[in-house]
Amino acid sequence: MERLFTFLLSEQHAMSHLTVTVFAFLCGTFAIRFLASARFRLKTQIILFGIAITIAGLTSFFDTLWSSYPYLSWHIPEPTTAIAAVVMFAMACVSAYFYLCPKRTIKTVILAGCALAFGLSFSAFTILVSIVKPFVLAYDLSAVLSVMVLGSTLCGFAFWELGSPAASRPRFFASILLALTLTVLPLGSMGSVLPFGEWMTVIQTPDSASFSPIGVIALSEFIAIIFLVGIASFLDVRVAVAQQREGERIRHLADGTFEGLLICRGTEIIDANQRIQEMTGLDLTTLRHRDMPDLFVTPPSQQMLSGGGSAALFAPEQLELIGPGKRRIPVEVLTREMAYVDGQPAAVLAVRDITERKAAEEHIRYLALHDSLTSLPNRRGLEMVLSQVIETSRQSGVQSAILGLDLDGFKAVNDTLGHHAGDILLKEVAARFQKQLRDSDYLARLGGDEFIIILRTIRTKDDALQLAKRLLACLWQPFKLSGHDAYVGVSIGVAISPRDGDSAQMLLKCADIAMYQAKLHGKGQVCEFAAGMDADLRERHDLELDLRGALSRGELTIYYQPLFSSAGKITAFEALARWPHPERGMIPPDRFIPLAEETGLIVPLGEWVLRKACTVAATWSSDISIAVNLSPTQFQRIDLVEMVSSVLKETGLEPCRLELEVTESLLMEDMEKALALVTDLRKRGVRVALDDFGTGYSSLAYLHNFPFDKVKVDRTFINKITNDPNAWTIVESIIVMSHKLKLRVTAEGIETGAQLSLLQGHGCDEMQGFLLGRPMPETDASRMAENESKTARKDHITVVQDINA
Repeated sequence: MERLFTFLLSEQHAMSHLTVTVFAFLCGTFAIRFLASARFRLKTQIILFGIAITIAGLTSFFDTLWSSYPYLSWHIPEPTTAIAAVVMFAMACVSAYFYLCPKRTIKTVILAGCALAFGLSFSAFTILVSIVKPFVLAYDLSAVLSVMVLGSTLCGFAFWELGSPAASRPRFFASILLALTLTVLPLGSMGSVLPFGEWMTVIQTPDSASFSPIGVIALSEFIAIIFLVGIASFLDVRVAVAQQREGERIRHLADGTFEGLLICRGTEIIDANQRIQEMTGLDLTTLRHRDMPDLFVTPPSQQMLSGGGSAALFAPEQLELIGPGKRRIPVEVLTREMAYVDGQPAAVLAVRDITERKAAEEHIRYLALHDSLTSLPNRRGLEMVLSQVIETSRQSGVQSAILGLDLDGFKAVNDTLGHHAGDILLKEVAARFQKQLRDSDYLARLGGDEFIIILRTIRTKDDALQLAKRLLACLWQPFKLSGHDAYVGVSIGVAISPRDGDSAQMLLKCADIAMYQAKLHGKGQVCEFAAGMDADLRERHDLELDLRGALSRGELTIYYQPLFSSAGKITAFEALARWPHPERGMIPPDRFIPLAEETGLIVPLGEWVLRKACTVAATWSSDISIAVNLSPTQFQRIDLVEMVSSVLKETGLEPCRLELEVTESLLMEDMEKALALVTDLRKRGVRVALDDFGTGYSSLAYLHNFPFDKVKVDRTFINKITNDPNAWTIVESIIVMSHKLKLRVTAEGIETGAQLSLLQGHGCDEMQGFLLGRPMPETDASRMAENESKTARKDHITVVQDINA
């Protein structure tokens, strides 16, 4: 070893060593480029690498030999050098083959390095032996062994670095390591023998001098191989254990996912995780013998099977996976292409079970097309089916029918028994309707208490009318709701396709118009759509628009009808709304008042009438009152009492001069609330009258419980009192009963003198009718009120003068 270090570190040989190193780096760079270049075929790569190594090895050896021993310059033993060159070329080709073999491991890389080191060392020792013959060549065996191990290791690292995918600059560092190999082996081989100067002066020949150079090299290389392969085996075991652990970690990671994973090349399945095995019911071995498309009901797209380059990510596809028992599992498949563990591209398929998502989507779709309360189809689902029915009817030429149904009396049940009872009622009504239908018929709920029935095929319109009658009859029996019997009816409109329309919207509109006509005819009726019905609806719609405009523009007016005492004096005026339409003329109240009630316009209209009437009455004499009717909608207002008080305060009218008239129907809906309102109004000083008494239930409980000031007998009885003894008996009883209860009585609708005389003779307190005075404009009413005041003052003056006389 001392000889080796002396030779390597000697200043005499420093320039030679540097020259050898530079040249070895240049040759090593070319050799590495030949080995790593993809432009050449495999055999060409091996041959070019062998040539470059042979040239580099021989040049390095002779450069070192001649620079160390100048007297041997250009001395080349030709036969031996040729043999050494062939051996070196052969070993270089063997090492290149070991490196380029498909299954490259640490052991193959070490064997490649040992083969190259053997070739370089063999050449150096063989040429040295031929030069010094017939003298004896002695070896430093430890140095030879060290040089062989070092050379093999450096060459092995060069090959490993070149083939490592993690190396940053593999060719550069491999060239450096190979240059060190080409430098160390020739120099080390020469440094491990005795210098030439000592060959003749050696006193005792070393034992190593008797060894053959081939034997020394072979033994040293054998020991180096054993040593290096042992280290490689140790590293292989550690790498194998690490790879096994990493493989298990990756496997556990893949198995722990919620998605199935398939690794495929084309249709061949290479690998799969545990989740896909559970989804298919097949183990890994079985999966590897199956084609990937066979796992699905419909094969994936060709794009997904063919791939699209590394890192290509395709849009997900929704397919059906064949699961255990041939069960179809809805899945979403995503795929991308990437390099697998062997470095070759493969397609990675992520198979996601979307059974729950599909169920949720179906549930959402169901909710979008069905009513949540009755589970019947809603308007959207109805329009889809109706469009299909119309198209089928158009193609086949058969008729179909659409029935629009609206419950009668549902609001009363909902208000009295509560919304929960109303929901139960709707469910039971839907169930009763369903029992009357055929399997092909279609029942839907539009919302509220509106239903639609589609008869897909009918022979004649009588089929639809017969069904409508059965639907009316099925609601005759009461519904048991919260321990109470509840009754509802239904109004039905019938439209026929294609007679009444060729679109879903048109047919629904026709059925709705016919249903509205059925309600106008008294509810609980069946009405078939006919041409011209929509004209009435359009007229009503136009009238509603005109009424809204008239209210906003202040085009309505008030007429005042006087009320007289039995002595013939004016006691009050009743305020009556009138609508002088600029085009239609004077529209009677029985046309626009119900319309205002239905559309909610009665609230602003009633408040306007109250404020206007009080303003006018405030200018009259204090002994003349003003009477204003309250509608059911107004009476339901929470702020009714506050609104009346505010109007009285604004107009300056005394509360005792305001008389509000209510009907029995207002009291029936909520007696407790009605009693509280009437009582509160009376506390504010406002008088309250019961209007149209005798036309409703005429319950004596109303007269007994409510603090009314007056009862108004309806005109239907007053018109008959002179020719119908029964009518007069009723009116006479009302007068007597009211007086007993200390209530004043007003008779309205007096049109003859006989009626007036009869009522005056039996103590009726107030009279009202066309005989006494028709409704009149504000100016006429104010003039009449003023004349009444003047007459009262004259009578008062006359009475005073008579008393003074």
